[in-house]
Amino acid sequence: MQPLYKVFFSMFFLLWTSVVFSQGVPFLSTSIFPLGEKTSSKNFSGDAWVLPLLASDSTNDNAIGCVTFAPKSITDWHYHPGGQVLMAIDGIGYYQERGEAPRLLRKGDVVYCKPNVYHWHGASKHNYFAQVAITKAHKEGRVIWEHPVTQQAYDLGYTLLEKSALPMDTIDRRYYLIASIAALASKGMELRLKIAFEQALDLGMTINEIKEVLIHTSAYCGFPRSIQALNSLMTVLENRKMQHKEDVLGREATMVSDTLSKYERGLYTLSRLTGKPQSKPTTGYGAFSPEIDLMLKEHIFASLFSRDLLTYQDREVATISVLACMGGVAPMLKGHFTIAMNLGISSSKLGDLISIVSNQVGGPNNLEAYNALQEASEMNK
Repeated sequence: MQPLYKVFFSMFFLLWTSVVFSQGVPFLSTSIFPLGEKTSSKNFSGDAWVLPLLASDSTNDNAIGCVTFAPKSITDWHYHPGGQVLMAIDGIGYYQERGEAPRLLRKGDVVYCKPNVYHWHGASKHNYFAQVAITKAHKEGRVIWEHPVTQQAYDLGYTLLEKSALPMDTIDRRYYLIASIAALASKGMELRLKIAFEQALDLGMTINEIKEVLIHTSAYCGFPRSIQALNSLMTVLENRKMQHKEDVLGREATMVSDTLSKYERGLYTLSRLTGKPQSKPTTGYGAFSPEIDLMLKEHIFASLFSRDLLTYQDREVATISVLACMGGVAPMLKGHFTIAMNLGISSSKLGDLISIVSNQVGGPNNLEAYNALQEASEMNK
């Protein structure tokens, strides 16, 4: 029998040496394992994929495998005669033992499933979930299956939990939803974006609020991405309608009406955002290209920021989320971090915002975003 520490060493060796990323399911941007084969087991509800990592043999009685669950996909009730260790490596999942309160699993969580204790586990309502399972051999078998988990048990056990415990507890729920939608729309990750739409609608955002986020992001990621995201939203709404879900349309945005020209309105709005008087630029890109300065002031700050359906804070969260995905725009990020702090969003929440974007779309530009935030924070002292 191989000592347990050697089993863990073998597993982590596989973790560090694997170079193939998740394939076929774009939701898992950080999982380092391939997806594996789709299971046909009747002991899973919904779609799940299994990838064997390390087989047991005469010197090792622990089998190691990676299982990826689609949203709402879970196991039946079961137990392991020899016990099992679960390690969450991506997404958000659920775990519950019979007679115990449910648990929410995030990347980095570890669960010890004691021998002969009935339990079930799988994906949360709105997220894929990937786990590494270490299962010990036993003369009675590795797993003993019971009956499926009822929909009522799944819903009742997690309605309150899911609404109160989003992946980032340290940031306002609304900011989390806006950041997720803006980031995923800007990257064109349509399948995962649809999950974000579902979550936003379930948690109280109106249809028009979600539309407004996508309208706003068009100024930063372009019309093609935003229009594509709007088409995905239409598909989600149609599917939810067929499921007899009643989503709230909400009020429409209205624009400020005054005697200022659009350029003057843009300057006025920008002065409110920055807390500093604004005037027509005499240096920099605005002086070099007055045309783009005109478009910037009239379209973004006069037209978009003057629409009252989203707050200035909401719009800065969406803007920063898109810029953090793009990379190579550190000066713009720094400027918008400064605006966000002027509007009352703390540097701590802005740091959480970068983490949310990273968790949703992957984090190649994390360092640039954190450096820009640090510079903005130093200037804001």
